[in-house]
Amino acid sequence: MTRVLVAEPSAPISAALRRFLQGVAEVQVAHYVDEAVQLIRARPPDVVIAAVSGTFDGEALCAQVRRLAPTTAVILVYPADDEKAPERALSQGADSFLVVPLKKPAVLATLQVVLKVRELRERVATLEEATTVPVVQGKAAAATGFNTGDEAFFKKFLLLEIKRSKRYQYPVALLMVCLDKLGELVAKDKAPDFQRASIRAEVLTSIGTVIREVDLAISFGDDKYLLFLPHTGRPGSHEVAERLVKHVGKLPSFKGGSVSVGVACHDPKHAPKATVSYGALVREASIALKKAQAAGGNRIEVQPMPASAKRNRISIG
Repeated sequence: MTRVLVAEPSAPISAALRRFLQGVAEVQVAHYVDEAVQLIRARPPDVVIAAVSGTFDGEALCAQVRRLAPTTAVILVYPADDEKAPERALSQGADSFLVVPLKKPAVLATLQVVLKVRELRERVATLEEATTVPVVQGKAAAATGFNTGDEAFFKKFLLLEIKRSKRYQYPVALLMVCLDKLGELVAKDKAPDFQRASIRAEVLTSIGTVIREVDLAISFGDDKYLLFLPHTGRPGSHEVAERLVKHVGKLPSFKGGSVSVGVACHDPKHAPKATVSYGALVREASIALKKAQAAGGNRIEVQPMPASAKRNRISIG
């Protein structure tokens, strides 16, 4: 069962969190920062839910968790009047955040998201480790990437972040990254299956060095990746795309290849009534990618943000 440490000075709030998590997680409670640190050192939990208030420095605890237990996820809980909670949580390296008053559905949904992201990171690490061995039983090692279940989670994660972006008025971006002419490149190799696996593994590793911990990336088809960047507008997403093109273009296994990136953004401040969905963002990023490839590839195209629609809704697409 998932182990959760609730670091909260308020007995009523910690008791409420314990009730919310009953049957879902094994819960420990710490009312002081030092007490929480001792529990983490003794047995690192899967998740820490830490208060940020005048009497409890959950942000400082988050920094200590990152040093003591790097694989432990952290959810910071901010006061209702803290309008910069998303930015603060991001700057502290937290995996997610909540705002009081706490509601059971929000707590459980946030816990599920951070656990799934944690699982995906572990799977990426396993995949990268596996692909460092070039030959397995006389055959090329295969880099299979993510499956359809991961895309379903990606959709849910994206939807959750879009809802938050609406509430807290911050932008989000979706990048579609394509390895230009990958098929032609590997066809020239004596072991095309192995070269394709090697390239895809190296690209995954390279993407991980460019994006932040709060960002999410999945394989999308044979030669593409989807990257979702919360708290990122047009300038920031273009900067990430530039770094990707630069890093991937230098990979030894992808020598002679190039990368094209299509970028789609949503900013609730720019279009507060725009309809946003997973399908719409993927479609916009795909249109931008096709423009980049039509112009010769090895370039970045950012799709113009749509104007506001009459209806104000969010769908999963």
